[in-house]
This record gives sequence, structure tokens and C-alpha cells, in this order.
Amino acid sequence: MLKRILKSISESQSNNSVLYLALLCLIYFLITSNYLSPPANSINNITTNEKIYIEISNKDGFTTIKSFTNRKDLEGMQNKYGLTENLKTGDRLIINDDEVQIVRISGRKSLSLGVPIGINSAGAEDLKAIAGIGDELAARIISYRESNGGFKSLDELDYVKGIGKKKLANIKMSANLD
Repeated sequence: MLKRILKSISESQSNNSVLYLALLCLIYFLITSNYLSPPANSINNITTNEKIYIEISNKDGFTTIKSFTNRKDLEGMQNKYGLTENLKTGDRLIINDDEVQIVRISGRKSLSLGVPIGINSAGAEDLKAIAGIGDELAARIISYRESNGGFKSLDELDYVKGIGKKKLANIKMSANLD
């Protein structure tokens, strides 16, 4: 099929050759990426394209971020520190001698890793990492969240004063309901 497309492009006398080339590039991209193949359902894979990012901080101030694509490795990490709850992407482990505390990584680090910010759990500083959210809007989001028992959907952010359709679309790219 690829030979036929290339032959068609070379025989074409019209100005459509650029369009054909773009179509060929798109087809090549779709074939070589995972968009056309279903995700693997292996018990060891978290998902095909997902990585779980965990930040680990120790009492000496040394911090590292580990990424996991294999469930066994993630479970090994949980066992190493004696954790009973499942770790999720964006968790931060603070290790002090015998105690391990689980908190969320900062909003800026979350966004830099491609991890959405949890609109139902984020503090004001984390919310401000989202483009278009400043001090006042972060405070209004938290106030709305507290008075309404959290957000049931990201579209509910539209009810917060200062968030219109355009800003809501921007927030949706960087947030989830966590």
C-alpha cells in the first residue's frame, strides 16, 4: 500500500503532492506509534503509555523522582517502605528514620512531569501552578470546594467566579478530580 501511495505521489501533476506527503507522514506516525494498537493488558504493565512518578525525599534533604512502568517494581517500592496504601503518580514519600509520610508533589513539579493537579486536594500554591490561576482565583476555588463538598466534575469549575469557558478549557488540560 505504501508503494502505491508513493507511486501516486510521483505520478501526480497537480498541486496536491504536499497534501499527499502530509497524509503519508500521518499514516507513518499512526503506524509507528501506539495509537492504532490496543493497550497491552499484561499484569505487569501499568498501562502502555503511563508512567507513575514518585518523589522520594529523605531526612538529609536528598530528593529523587523515580518513574515506574512496571507494577512489580512499584509494589517492590511499597514493600521496601512498608506502605499499606497503593502509591499513585504524583505521590511524594518523605522518609524520616522509621516513619514514611505520603504527601503530593508540588504543583509545578506535577505539571513538569505531565501529572495533573488534583483540584479536590491541591492547596493554593499548587493551584497557582496552573496557568491563569493566581492568588485570588486559587482562594475562590478552595472556598467553593470546601463549601460544596468538592468538585464532582471539572466542568463545575465554571461556577467559580473568574473562571470562564476559555480559562476552564486551560485548567482541564492541567487538572483532574483527585
